[in-house]
Amino acid sequence: MDKRTLLALALAAAAVMLFQIFYFAPAERAARLKAQEEERARLAAAIEDSLAALAASSPERAPQTAAPSVPPAPTESSAQQVPVESAALGMPALGALVALEGAPVVETVVETDLYEATFSSRGGVLTSMKLKKFQSLHDEPVNLVRQPVRDAGRGEMGLVVRSQRGEIDLSSVAFTVSDSVDAETGMIRKLSFRAADPAYGTAIVKTFSFAEDSYAIGLDVEIRGISSQAEKLDYLLGWTGGVSLTETNQKEEIRNVASVSLLGTEMIQDNLNSFKKEPFKQHTGNVVWSAVRSRYFIAAFVPPEGVVSEVVNAGSPEESFSSTQLAIPVSVNGLTRTSFTLYVGPIDLWNLKKLEVGLERTVNLGWSWIRPVSQLVLQFLVACHKVFPNYGSVIILLSLLTKILFYPLTRSSMKSMREMQKLQPEIQKLKEKLKKEPQRLNKEVMGLYKKHKVNPLGGCLPLLLQMPVFIALYSVLMHSIEMRRAHFVWWINDLSSPDTVAVVAGFAIHLLPLLMAASMFWQQKMTPTDPRQAAMMYFMPIIMLVFFYGLPSGLVLYWTANNLMTIAQQYIQKRGEKPEPAAEPVAPEKRKASKSSRK
Repeated sequence: MDKRTLLALALAAAAVMLFQIFYFAPAERAARLKAQEEERARLAAAIEDSLAALAASSPERAPQTAAPSVPPAPTESSAQQVPVESAALGMPALGALVALEGAPVVETVVETDLYEATFSSRGGVLTSMKLKKFQSLHDEPVNLVRQPVRDAGRGEMGLVVRSQRGEIDLSSVAFTVSDSVDAETGMIRKLSFRAADPAYGTAIVKTFSFAEDSYAIGLDVEIRGISSQAEKLDYLLGWTGGVSLTETNQKEEIRNVASVSLLGTEMIQDNLNSFKKEPFKQHTGNVVWSAVRSRYFIAAFVPPEGVVSEVVNAGSPEESFSSTQLAIPVSVNGLTRTSFTLYVGPIDLWNLKKLEVGLERTVNLGWSWIRPVSQLVLQFLVACHKVFPNYGSVIILLSLLTKILFYPLTRSSMKSMREMQKLQPEIQKLKEKLKKEPQRLNKEVMGLYKKHKVNPLGGCLPLLLQMPVFIALYSVLMHSIEMRRAHFVWWINDLSSPDTVAVVAGFAIHLLPLLMAASMFWQQKMTPTDPRQAAMMYFMPIIMLVFFYGLPSGLVLYWTANNLMTIAQQYIQKRGEKPEPAAEPVAPEKRKASKSSRK
């Protein structure tokens, strides 16, 4: 392999490595740590003061009895406690609701073709979200509600009412449950949770709506009787426990864990590393949506347009999870009603596009200039998969079509390399003759190329033109849900990860990169090469082996197939070339001419 091909491969390696570096670099923003720490300290002090006042002024809470799933009416004891606690936080109307913690918990399961969701009457929260079409590490359905959240008896999509003095978490409030069932299918179409205190005229209603063939869930939140003319009130709604980790390569998955928000047209991504200095990040602007994500799954909240202007993201690098909460203003007229769209499921380009809010931008398909190519590659793979139900075969087909598409350039490149090989003796003579005149040497060499119609860059051009496809395929294999655990043959059971056949002393053995390096060595043995560059011919397969060793097996499969097709092309082209005329026949002509001259 000559220096130009080496340069092209080095550029390819640099392109992919730069892609990884720039994508995974933490998005550091303007430091707001000091102000946020002061705010959190102030809120914590207010909460501690209110709890201390409650403990000092209230005897032990009277026992509460109620029928299943019906919150009990406030007892005399709780009525005495409520004003103290809620007055300290500036939200007197919510005290009785918080006190209703003793009612029995009712769990409701909503099942569709895509998922099985479990809701709890305590807080009206989602406690389990199992995706039927995706398996976790233990071959069970992926559950997007993290195990620590479930173990703690908590859930997602709870409400927290916030004032200037502090917060009241409504996740322990007992809600009554009602549902609406489809008469034909028996599926729950709507599920409502209601908590009310007639004494204060306070009511909170959360209504979820479900569709049979979509991961999108509707959520209507209605709050009555907690408005305040004296201070600003809002409530927080979000996903606070993070999304479950579901992949064997957890290091790669944790890299993708983030809180992601779209404010106006700017997408803000808070990776786990960014939370090391700032555990909480507040972003203000026109919130189009906000979400938490892992490598393949996402929980996203889409508020009505122009309603939400603040989002609070948080994360824990130690526990490998992030969270997001939207701040929704509470109306001063006493009634706040807001409709959201939730998406809890795979990061699927086509499903996210249907929401028409830009959530498809969370599908990492590379830099902005490579995304169109990545989408074309993904569309091609998905379309061909309907005919060939094996993504490995489809990747080989993609390699074949790429080879056919660039065949004229590759053929011209091989011809150019052979012609340059023939010119090496003349070029070497020029180097020896003009070694002290580099400018003249370059001019003479270029003149030689022009005279013999040789393009010195011909060997690089086909490889460089394939780079967008290569980088796009890398993005697709790394981040597309379609490639997750896509089986090919034998030991290659996940095209999105390296093909590990064994682990020896902690070192993973990947077989496919070894086969790729062998095919590359074979290819170079058939390529015309300057004898002085023979050492490079043996060294390049080793370099590429190191570079490809940790990449997804689907990408290594693509490159290996490309190498084998190039070998076949070289063999066919070499057989089709006419042998060069030998120099010996020239001698008889000279002898004949000499005889005639003597006559």
